Amino acid sequence: NVPAAIAKVSKMGYKFVEPYGYKDGKFYGMEPAAFKALLEADKMYMLSSLVDQDAPDSANYEETMAWWDACIDAHIAGGATFIVTPSMGRSAFESLEGLKTYCDYFNEVGAKCNAKGIRFGYHNHSSEFTTKLDSTIVIYDYMLQNTDPAKVMFEMDLSWAVKGGANPVD
Repeated sequence: NVPAAIAKVSKMGYKFVEPYGYKDGKFYGMEPAAFKALLEADKMYMLSSLVDQDAPDSANYEETMAWWDACIDAHIAGGATFIVTPSMGRSAFESLEGLKTYCDYFNEVGAKCNAKGIRFGYHNHSSEFTTKLDSTIVIYDYMLQNTDPAKVMFEMDLSWAVKGGANPVD
């Protein structure tokens, strides 16, 4: 019951949400403008939203990029400032080539977002700190070094970073 949940968190004093409910151009089954209106009725807004979309291969590149165009437009209509992805495909954790593919992909998605006035980012979990490629490359560090900060921001989940053995302050 999304309307009831929104009303409850609003009454708790929250001013914004970061939903993980975007699918098929809608937020929890609602058109972006309707979801925005629901939030506004409870004096809230959508600061960011979590979405998943694996890196494309040559066979589905155009389809994936068209998905992002629609996703970005929906988030703008919903009032979001950020779109954040909380995952990467298995290939990013298995090889340097796979991780590089994701960094390049994120740079491209970030450029698409920037062009429409919204920011793109990545949300970590513990595996970006615990999985090491070539026994020395920390995935999170590699991502920071191989994404353009003008295109990709990082939403560091402090709890997951600590669980992964990292010191978020460092």
